[in-house]
Parts: sequence; C-alpha cells; structure tokens
Amino acid sequence: MEWWKRLPRKVAAKVVSAGFGDFLSHLPLADRDRKLPVALAERWWDSTNSFHLPFGEMTLTPLDFTCITGVAVGGLPIPWDYNVRENANYIKEQLGWVPTFASAGAIRVTDILSFYKDKAIDENDDVQLAHLTRAFFLHMLGRTLLSNTAETINLCCLPALEDVDRIGDYNWGGAGMATLYRFMSAVSRRLTKSLGGYSFVWEDERDILPTMWRWCSCNRANRQSPSTVEHFRRAIDTINPEDVNWLPFPAMALPSRYLKSKELTATRLLLDGPMGRFYYLGERVIRQVYAGVCAKQPPHRPSDMYSTDTISGNRLHDVLHGLPIASLYPDPPPYATYDDCH
Repeated sequence: MEWWKRLPRKVAAKVVSAGFGDFLSHLPLADRDRKLPVALAERWWDSTNSFHLPFGEMTLTPLDFTCITGVAVGGLPIPWDYNVRENANYIKEQLGWVPTFASAGAIRVTDILSFYKDKAIDENDDVQLAHLTRAFFLHMLGRTLLSNTAETINLCCLPALEDVDRIGDYNWGGAGMATLYRFMSAVSRRLTKSLGGYSFVWEDERDILPTMWRWCSCNRANRQSPSTVEHFRRAIDTINPEDVNWLPFPAMALPSRYLKSKELTATRLLLDGPMGRFYYLGERVIRQVYAGVCAKQPPHRPSDMYSTDTISGNRLHDVLHGLPIASLYPDPPPYATYDDCH
C-alpha cells in the first residue's frame, strides 16, 4: 500500500500506535490464488463456523488470525453506527469532506485515495492531520480487513475513529475475523463467488510472525503452480490428524501483544463486524486450542447461532469478551488425550 509510505510522520505514528505497523509494512504483493480457499469453502459449515474435515473440525482461531496478520483480536467493542449516513455534518466534521455516496452509508476506497492524491497537508494543523488519519484508516480497512466485493467501506465505523489516539483500543482483529467468517459462509452457500475480508489469511503460511511477511519480497502471481481446486479437494479428503501441526505458534515465540488473542482462542467468542456478528466456537476445536487434547463430545452450539443480532444486555457483553471453554462443559470436562480421539 504505497499511500502508507507517503503519510506524514505524525499520521504514520498514529497508525503504528494503533497496532497496524507490522500489518502495513508487509502487505502481500501477490494476487490472490483462490483455488485453496474455494476448496476449503466446500468444507465450511456456517452452523459451526468451522471446516468439517475427515478427522473432525478446524477453524480460523483468534491466535491464528493474529499470528498471520499481526493484528490483535480483543479490545473494546467497535461502536458501529449505521445512522452515520444521515448526518452529513458529522461526516464532514470527521473527514473534512462529504464523499460521493456517503448518504448511502459507504464510501469507495478509491475515492478516498483520489481525494488525497494531490492534496497538500499542513503538518502543523492537528485538524487536517486528524482528518487524514481517519481517511487513511477507512481506506486501509476497506482494502484489507473489512474489504467487500463492492470495494467500499461502510461509514458505520467512523465513531471508532473519532479519537485518533484511541483507535487501537477497539477490536479490529475481531471485526476482521467476522468479515472472513461472513464471506466464507456466503461462498460455501454459493451466495457469492468472491471472498471478502483479508482473504490471504485462508492461504498457507510459513513459520514466521506475522506469517504474511513471507509475501513481502516476491509476487506469487508470477509463480507457476500445478495446483488446482481438484488437487486441493483430494488433499483435504485424505488429510489425517498426523498431518496437522497442532502447535504452529509456540507460546515462547509469541510477542506480548499476541497474548490476548491466545487467551480468546480458548473461549466461545462473538466476533462483531460491519456485516454482522459471527461466533467463534473454541469448544469445537479443542485440539487446535490445547494442541493434542480434544473433547470427546463438544457442547451444544449456541441457540442464537443464526440470530446473533438479537443478543443484548449482559449476554452480549459476556460473549463479546469471550466465555471460557471450561465454563461450557460439565465438571470435569470430558477431555481425552490425542490418542483417544482416533
């Protein structure tokens, strides 16, 4: 993302302080290879938000997401406001201009870049710098974590950008996961052919943190790969537990800012994004959570799995912050050793 490299020093500092420095410094250069994600989508069930594989379930966990992207999961719930589009004065106050289609609630990410392409910024004007900071975050989120097939970003996230010194307090990683879950579910049901969100996450990684750093010095689009969707289907059909690395991210190698994501991996967590709320069910992927331990019988999935928009009050607070897996099981939990799970 070339714009990131041209930001004024004070704006770049705000972005780094919000926790996006590593993410932006090593964005992939390659085009997406959709073959593996398409094969995975055929194994995705939105009744559990997990891949149903020959040996059981697996999914994208909060720790997976953070180790792949460098963006933490956890923090304050994002105060989505879908009525922002009705308040042109508020939009102008936050951005310094009212974009085309703002009245529809969204802005094209290309329009943001075009507006600032030749715009002179006074680096001593805090108001201008705040406008630029918010605009850059909208552009960055619309191109990556919260991207959609229309190449727009919903203005409902503007309230979380009001205080440019507290942007990093909010759960952007959770919103990114929610977007990935939403599009994987839509593709699995053939409601769309395109994956949204930061879909590089669904592809393979190497053992470096963040793992997306492997993309920074090459362009995968120039590589010739013999792999097809059918190739990946066969590979998935024949995979067994011995083929899985249940501990891809050893605790001793994790930066401290990743620890909240690790903690939330051992929970039932409601992921809240601009396109809806989606459960991450850590209790269904115990082997991923505890690396070598599994549950003989996972607890029942939430009764509100398909009605997450109705959750409110104390329950909403609890699931947004994560219900520990142990609290969902009878006492003692029906854990089994890895060998017992075959």
